Amino acid sequence: MSKNALYGIIAVVVIIIIVGAAAAVLLNKPEKEKPSPPAEESIVSGTFTWDTIGDPQTLDPAEAYDTASGVVIQNVYDTLVTYHGTDTKTIYPSLATKWEVDSTGKVWTFHLRKNVTFSNGHPFNAEAVKYSFDRVLIMSSPQTGVSWILSQFMYTYNATTGKWNSPDGESSVRIIDDYTVQFKLREAYGGFLPSIAFTVASIVDPKVVEAHGGVKPNQDNDWMSQNMVGTGPYKLVEWKHNAYIKLEYNPNYWGGWEGKHFKYIMIKNIPEVATREQELLKGDADMAYIPVNHLNDVKGQEGIVVDEGGLTYNVDMIEMNCRPTYQNKTNPLHSKLVRQAISYAIDYDTILENIYMGYAIQLQGPIPKGMPGHDDNLFMYHQDLDKAKQLLKQAGYENGFSVTLIYNQGNDVRAHIAQIVKENLAQIGISVEIQELAWPTLLDKMDRGDYSMIIVGWAPDYNDPDDYAFPFLASYEIGGDTYRTGWHNDTVDKLLMEAKYEVDQDKRAQLYKKVQEIAMEDPSFIYLAQWKHVAVYRAWLKGYYYNPVMQLDFYHLYKEE
Repeated sequence: MSKNALYGIIAVVVIIIIVGAAAAVLLNKPEKEKPSPPAEESIVSGTFTWDTIGDPQTLDPAEAYDTASGVVIQNVYDTLVTYHGTDTKTIYPSLATKWEVDSTGKVWTFHLRKNVTFSNGHPFNAEAVKYSFDRVLIMSSPQTGVSWILSQFMYTYNATTGKWNSPDGESSVRIIDDYTVQFKLREAYGGFLPSIAFTVASIVDPKVVEAHGGVKPNQDNDWMSQNMVGTGPYKLVEWKHNAYIKLEYNPNYWGGWEGKHFKYIMIKNIPEVATREQELLKGDADMAYIPVNHLNDVKGQEGIVVDEGGLTYNVDMIEMNCRPTYQNKTNPLHSKLVRQAISYAIDYDTILENIYMGYAIQLQGPIPKGMPGHDDNLFMYHQDLDKAKQLLKQAGYENGFSVTLIYNQGNDVRAHIAQIVKENLAQIGISVEIQELAWPTLLDKMDRGDYSMIIVGWAPDYNDPDDYAFPFLASYEIGGDTYRTGWHNDTVDKLLMEAKYEVDQDKRAQLYKKVQEIAMEDPSFIYLAQWKHVAVYRAWLKGYYYNPVMQLDFYHLYKEE
């Protein structure tokens, strides 16, 4: 699994059981008929204004791999399956109304929603589904590499031969009839449904793509990166780069417009936090991104809601170079005892309270709390300096040694963490040199494993433990070790490969439990923090909810005077 394009982004799932009563509930959900467009006097009205930061990299779901892109894509396009509200434990129908899977876990049959059109009036059908999935794998976006999510379990495309790498030379997606498609997977991937709820699996209009460059192997589509035609609730009106994106409601939306909704969505890119605060306080913005160290600027202000809506899946860690040697010298961090000692030396409570200001909890192992596979009873390190000194002595380093700790330039949170870690390790005789590096330089050093210790973060692609445990703990030899720690455990490799392609979720959970126990006993990471979610908006904004594996949902928002 290659994730070089992931560093520093958020990209976006709990797997439902494949067979049994829970699946039967989903399979029997009645199909919702397409409603009539709202009349002129409809309560679809007004504009939702969101002051935030960041400009989308692209608006093409086959290329997009950042949150600024993802939030627009999720509200303009649809996927076959999705999540509802704050629920991360169930996957619901979207463009598919029901599905079945065979006993091998490799053949999935999806029954599609009828009477659905794209915003331009073109019909949605099985052809669009096949075209969209095939397109992701043929394009294999060189810009972001996001196609890896599907290529884990679907047959890939050979651009040289012009054929698919399957026994019959065909792609994984087969059309049964106009409203039935079948996926024949290369592997029975345990996180299949969660992965196709991610934006990369959005359904595009084949006629539109073919009219604007079509699909070319290993090449992004410039027109699709700037334009959008989907089946979702909103459609693109204007994108003024680095300034704003404007959306308008899609009157053809199959979900209908009963109830209250915004007619327009304005996403404004405003880098200055003071400006975002001013617009929010004046009422010119309905919602604004306010970082936690500025929350006191708006807390308690009349008409302002500070919504602390649960845990995110965003995590921060310190990676340790576990190789036997580093810079042609014996590497103390190769010793499991030394890495345990460092883990015991960290003052987690001070970091959480003073740096994260209480808006994080200590990260309990490689799989974040709330995600399937997380072990609530997993051992957690705490500060114990006597234990740390004892372990260093046992490892033969009672006189200490020196390490370098690096973090990315301009990241104040990580700068403060580095200072606390330096002070903590000095207490057990380890000298720390802190280096602040430009992001490209840091990534280059990380990719080469050229560091002692490094502070970085991770965010979800989709809601499955394989999206965390594998890149963190699998060895580089089998496609893991994204952070290039050099840590390698044959037992963990075996367990992770079993868990990846196990479809029985109870068995899968037990495999991940064993993996996490080994990871904590032989740590390659210092597990620092799992962020809490905070949203700041005007009290008149209604319908807001937070789901850690979904982007902001515009469709359910409305204004109450």
